[in-house]
Amino acid sequence: PAEGGVRVGVANLLGRHFMEPLDDPFRLADTILESFRGQTAISFFDFHAEATSEKAAFGHYLDGRASAVVGTHTHVQTADERLLPGGTAYITDVGMCGPQHSVIGMCVETVVRKFITQRPHRLEVAAGPVVLCGVVVDVDPQTGHATHIERVQIRDVY
Repeated sequence: PAEGGVRVGVANLLGRHFMEPLDDPFRLADTILESFRGQTAISFFDFHAEATSEKAAFGHYLDGRASAVVGTHTHVQTADERLLPGGTAYITDVGMCGPQHSVIGMCVETVVRKFITQRPHRLEVAAGPVVLCGVVVDVDPQTGHATHIERVQIRDVY
């Protein structure tokens, strides 16, 4: 860590529901947490998954053992940020950082055309002002437990 900083363990795991067959993210999280032991009390998990139920289950599975579990993938920020009973900060999806006048970041016209024609179309990233989404999590560096989580959404960024 930087001078005066705190070491943080960070991991990105992929969910399996509605996705390609992958290794079990629950067991991998156990292995990752074990590798963090003795190096830091703070652990941050980005869980990239399609199903909200899988994200919620993953958050509860790590409750009390991870500082934060934040879901990603759907591009739409959810309004369910909370501290789980064991002290883990959780949100189902932090949302995207990308073009705000879009369909999950892609050019509206191209996506609409794809749905209407049911034919493949090359998707293009939309232009214009962007939205920045995320969360701020306060963590007790001694215990590794989160004390606060807050959604962040900044619109009309040029």
